[in-house]
Amino acid sequence: MGVDNPGATAGPNSTVATPSESTQSQRGEYDGQPQGKQPLSKRILAVIWDSLDKTPKQRALIAKLDWWILSYVCVAYFVKYLDQTNVSNAYVSGMREGLNLKGNDLNLLTTYWTIGYIIGQFPSQMIMTKIPPSIWLPTCELIWSVFTIAIAGAKTKETVFAFRFFIGLFEASAYVGIMTLLGSWYTPAELGKRACIFQASSSAAQMFSGYLQAALYKGMNGQAGLPAWKWLFVFDGIFGIPIALYGFWAIPDSPTTCKSRWMNAEEKELAIKRMEQVGRKPATKVTLGTFKQVFLGWPVWLFSGAFICHVLGIRIYSYFNVWLKSTNRWSVEEVNLIPTAGYGLQIFFTLCYAWASDAIRMRAPVITFACVIAVIGCIILSIWPSDNIPAMMTGWFLTFCETGAGALFMTWINEVCGFSQEHRIIVIAIVETMAYTFQAWVPLLAFNTGEAPHFKYGYQLAAMFFALEIVFVAVMLCAERGNWYKGLDGEENDAENSGHVDDRTSSTTDERDVIKA
Repeated sequence: MGVDNPGATAGPNSTVATPSESTQSQRGEYDGQPQGKQPLSKRILAVIWDSLDKTPKQRALIAKLDWWILSYVCVAYFVKYLDQTNVSNAYVSGMREGLNLKGNDLNLLTTYWTIGYIIGQFPSQMIMTKIPPSIWLPTCELIWSVFTIAIAGAKTKETVFAFRFFIGLFEASAYVGIMTLLGSWYTPAELGKRACIFQASSSAAQMFSGYLQAALYKGMNGQAGLPAWKWLFVFDGIFGIPIALYGFWAIPDSPTTCKSRWMNAEEKELAIKRMEQVGRKPATKVTLGTFKQVFLGWPVWLFSGAFICHVLGIRIYSYFNVWLKSTNRWSVEEVNLIPTAGYGLQIFFTLCYAWASDAIRMRAPVITFACVIAVIGCIILSIWPSDNIPAMMTGWFLTFCETGAGALFMTWINEVCGFSQEHRIIVIAIVETMAYTFQAWVPLLAFNTGEAPHFKYGYQLAAMFFALEIVFVAVMLCAERGNWYKGLDGEENDAENSGHVDDRTSSTTDERDVIKA
């Protein structure tokens, strides 16, 4: 996996200076690794949790970052995913009948959300270069929470389509903004775990949504004149408001612009030095030259291709409850509860991917492993008769296991483009936008809900997307190790200039922070 440049001077068209003795002496303080070889027990602790073998100052800083940043991004994304995916639970719990939804209307609910999401992502990233994340991200969450509650008052499906568009528009700030925020504070050896823990919160949200809808259907159906599916939107929206208010306090912006009261001056200085030590540079002005440099490089194109395949592939599991309902074997409560086991698998595998990729200091093999599991699941769904319930259940549950690879892609982008905050912001935004542009229309063709339980092409297309994802990962591995990164002048940049370092090219970067493809 690609990583960030050593020192603060590495840039796309710059050279890396020979480290001074004073720089080398700071390794223990800034990278967190005490001088000298660590005992086996401490190396094991570092694998379990990366701050356990660091200096006291580092441990204190990272503990604060985890307490404030990680806690906020997890609960915020938990609520965001509740609001994003609750339509599937509502659909099988009375929404279809209540709004007279037919044919592809469930897909259209997702499509209108996706259109808003696509439109909002890139502008949101650009706005974050002008408005601090501590203001922008919580404000967006407040707005989308209000629109979520408003769905409960909708009388027609067209009104819900409009609300879903605006929910997607403001939720577009969350994933790309949070991934950029995490990359601004955590080193490569720390980022994989945090990104995957953050990703796992989305699985927890989908699991909780099933439990919540089942409970509401049982206990709140008809209360205050509202059916249970409308109560789901009310509760989901209410959850988001206090989390957004918490974000105004918890988000520290970037190390160089941090004004958070929970971090003292010494900790802010240490945070800046940590990022300098792994080549993360502070923000500068975004220019046309920045965009030219981004589009001349391989990351924006190959990561876009890989992430498109990832997003289209994992779309399959969102139709699990539609398949369950179409078989007429389970009650409404069971249709909401059975998929929660799949989300439990998502959480387990996502966390396994995090620790495995950080332990071996590689992302590509872990992503490939996740894709192979999903391909097996799609093959089972394709070749077994739909009335073979044990086989079909096995296939469906295996498709849940690839989701965590998305966090590893974003971690990889943060590392490859770590030499420039502008590159990270732009590449993450473009990759997400491209992926969801395809998600806006491909599922309409692949998973027509009127075809359930027999999706004519959906299972095979999902298998193809996961297989293509493996191909893209292999090409990216070659691109990174072959130093294909293109600069403004169109010439190849060397490893240091492309955001890739290894222990052969740098003595200033802690070897634990060196993560290769």
